[in-house]
Amino acid sequence: MLEVRTLSKSFGGLKAISDLSFEVKQGEFLGIIGPNGAGKTTVMNLITGYMAPSSGDIRFEGRSLVGLAPYQISHRGVGRTFQVVRPFAEMTVEDNVMTGALFSGSRASSLAKARKAAALPMELVGLTHKRHMHAGALTLGEKKKLELARAMATEPRLLLLDEVMGGVTRGDVDDLMLVLQRIHRAGVTIVMIEHLVEVIVALSARVVVLNFGCKLHEGTPQEVIEHPEVIESYLGRPLETDAA
Repeated sequence: MLEVRTLSKSFGGLKAISDLSFEVKQGEFLGIIGPNGAGKTTVMNLITGYMAPSSGDIRFEGRSLVGLAPYQISHRGVGRTFQVVRPFAEMTVEDNVMTGALFSGSRASSLAKARKAAALPMELVGLTHKRHMHAGALTLGEKKKLELARAMATEPRLLLLDEVMGGVTRGDVDDLMLVLQRIHRAGVTIVMIEHLVEVIVALSARVVVLNFGCKLHEGTPQEVIEHPEVIESYLGRPLETDAA
């Protein structure tokens, strides 16, 4: 479904992404992990058109995304969330989700159609009962759900998630995991960046590990968390002390 081919991105003399290649199969739940500064969000920005690659290619369902604007990539069927949620605080939950529907691939032609299209995303994330509440009054966990619903309203076949769990309580983490499982079961392919490794292990079938803009390792969650280089990239080398 998605092919990232020898992708590189430089900012002046700094190479943020270097010759990165990986694939995402239709129906897959892929996790991407790595230390701070590994290039994870940069990859998301490159796939969704918020940045242009220095070299390489990104292909979605056989067609290149390079050179397309973010709205064009969204219309192709690629949705995303952002690390920092920014709902329209004075608008209702339903109206927020409707904005996603209005910019969907099918481009709902009326507010009535957009309202109808917003119903399923709100149901998937569990916000139907709060559809008339102002978004600014939601908790952070609920705003994360709203971000997911708004992305789902664009009718993505591929959904990119950038640290959905960031900053929320343990209870919200458990709740959001159930939401993501529902979205995945609904037929959406998911690529997820997340610092909570236990979430990635629980949800992903395969994991890509980034470090300094390069792919460090790729495999099943269990293979990844047991790999010595992955452990070192997160935890550092253990201190070596002389025996007493």
